[in-house]
This record gives sequence, C-alpha cells and structure tokens, in this order.
Amino acid sequence: MKQAIDDLRANNPAWTVIGETLVGNWKFNDFAALRAVVTQVCDLADELNHHPTVTYGYNTLQIETTTHDAGNTVTEKDIQLAERVSEIFKQRVSEV
Repeated sequence: MKQAIDDLRANNPAWTVIGETLVGNWKFNDFAALRAVVTQVCDLADELNHHPTVTYGYNTLQIETTTHDAGNTVTEKDIQLAERVSEIFKQRVSEV
C-alpha cells in the first residue's frame, strides 16, 4: 500500500498522509466553484460507496479518507477515491 500512496502523492501533491488517513487540501477562487466540486465529490462517494469526511469553508476544502471497516487504515478504496477526486480537480483547474 505504501507504493500506491507514494504514487498518488507524486501525481497529486494536494494529498498527504496523516496517521492512517489520506488528506487532501485545496483552495478555490470562490464559493460557487467550491460548491460545485463538493457536489461532484459527494456524487463520486455515492458511486464508489466509500464516503470521506468533507470539510469546507468559503474557499477551502479538505477531504479525509480512511477505510473504517479495515481498522481505519488506508486501503485501495481510499486510493481509488483520491485518484478520482484528483481527476475532478484536474478538470476544474482554472477554478482552484
């Protein structure tokens, strides 16, 4: 799993690891752009049936993901979610 985390971080520098959790942090140009991304992230979480902790303010977003049923560790589910979230951000780069 360490290699998968290293690969994720190499391609997506917004992600870090804190304890046994993947944490992504982003800043946005405005609240409307942030709200649109939060909606996409929530839809993605439902699609993958893997729901992260999403915390946001006016122009900041933090996403934390860990797999609770695997003892609160980072698993392939978290890597997949993080990669897909990163794709959302790459599509919206002008707003971030």
